[in-house]
Amino acid sequence: MSGLDLTMDELCELLSSSSGVPIAPADLEAAATFDDLGLDSLALLGVITAIERNRGVTLPAEAQEVRSVREFLGILNDTLRKAA
Repeated sequence: MSGLDLTMDELCELLSSSSGVPIAPADLEAAATFDDLGLDSLALLGVITAIERNRGVTLPAEAQEVRSVREFLGILNDTLRKAA
């Protein structure tokens, strides 16, 4: 992990603020999928848009299709590292 990586806590904050669904860090750690958190594909798209705008990167299309929280974080951090 590098200093550019997004942490689970940062992802939790982004998910909550971008989706409007209150999510606690403990909820995020326990959740296997975005469905577990009550986030649908539109909410995830809003999160992706916020990340792209705030971090100045373009996430790959697969980021919109993934349902696993950990897999999404992995794709996100890979993208951030490649853009650095």
